[in-house]
Amino acid sequence: MTTILVIEDEHSVRCNMLELLEAEGFAALGAGGGQEGLSLARQHHPDLILCDVMMADLDGYGVLSGLQEKPETATIPFVFVTAKTARGDWRQGMQLGADDYLTKPFTGKELIDVVTVRINKRAQVNQLQSQLQEMEKLSLLKDDLISTVSHDLRTPLMNMKMAIEMLRVSQDDSQRNKYLEILRNECLRETELVNNLLELQRLEDQGNHLSLENIELAPWIKALVNRFQVRLDAVDHLLRLDLPKGLPTLCSDRNSLDRLMTELLNNACKYTPMGGHLQLSILELAQAGQKPKLRLRLGNEAEIPPNALPKLFNKFYRVPAGDKRQQGGSGLGLALVKRLVDTLEGEIAIASDQGWTTVTVDLPLSLS
Repeated sequence: MTTILVIEDEHSVRCNMLELLEAEGFAALGAGGGQEGLSLARQHHPDLILCDVMMADLDGYGVLSGLQEKPETATIPFVFVTAKTARGDWRQGMQLGADDYLTKPFTGKELIDVVTVRINKRAQVNQLQSQLQEMEKLSLLKDDLISTVSHDLRTPLMNMKMAIEMLRVSQDDSQRNKYLEILRNECLRETELVNNLLELQRLEDQGNHLSLENIELAPWIKALVNRFQVRLDAVDHLLRLDLPKGLPTLCSDRNSLDRLMTELLNNACKYTPMGGHLQLSILELAQAGQKPKLRLRLGNEAEIPPNALPKLFNKFYRVPAGDKRQQGGSGLGLALVKRLVDTLEGEIAIASDQGWTTVTVDLPLSLS
């Protein structure tokens, strides 16, 4: 509720003003003198101050000067209420920072009109300040993004350049194979970063443009896991797939689902130690009074520190010392997963304890 402070030493005038303001739905505070008004202003930070000029203890000019001594009260809209109509009096008040004058005697309509104009202008200023703050925040984020992306793009390129130079001078086949593997891995890393950046940008720019189709869950997830089998075998990972019978048909966007699960499996494989285990399960959640949901749960043998869990969906965040095999990564995988889950109107949670990390994704069985 908009709060207005009335500083007026004439009791009857003050009471009438307060009644008029309260009748219009404002929260009105009253002060019988300048010192009391200054104290109330510093205590309550009202949205507007209506202040008499001539008062015994502290006149209106003194109140306005006192308000401007404190940053938190200096910008409160201030209207003088006075019987003084001389041009010099008005100029003095405006030079001190008053926003307007209300000349005694005034009608109820004149009072409300002055208040409404100043409150609306204050709202416009607040909105503009919020927009400026948001622009400053976005500018800082943009600068940070450019700095991070530049670093992340440069690192694989430097490694590729080093591998190419070593390939030119190396005569040993085993060494050449080693540098070729470095070149291949860094190229994949660079490609992953660019693809994830482009996909995130596409999702943020285009919003939720989905192509819905009915998806048979068992064949879909088995085909997806089969594509990872070579990678799993290369690092001696064992993936257990838990698919109950009678799974429902899912109506969703297949491309988004494929990308979501691909990123989750990539991440799990990357941070699971050699010979480690992964477990993927799918089940239907049916609760009374709620729309049925599908739960995808992927666990892997790796533990994430508690202080890192809230940051996992941040762009370019990597768990410190989490990549035991030093494969590198874009730091965008889970940020992309979160955006995809939001696009599919789902929810995602990550828990980690007792040597396991588990990602749980709940999706509606049917998108509208």
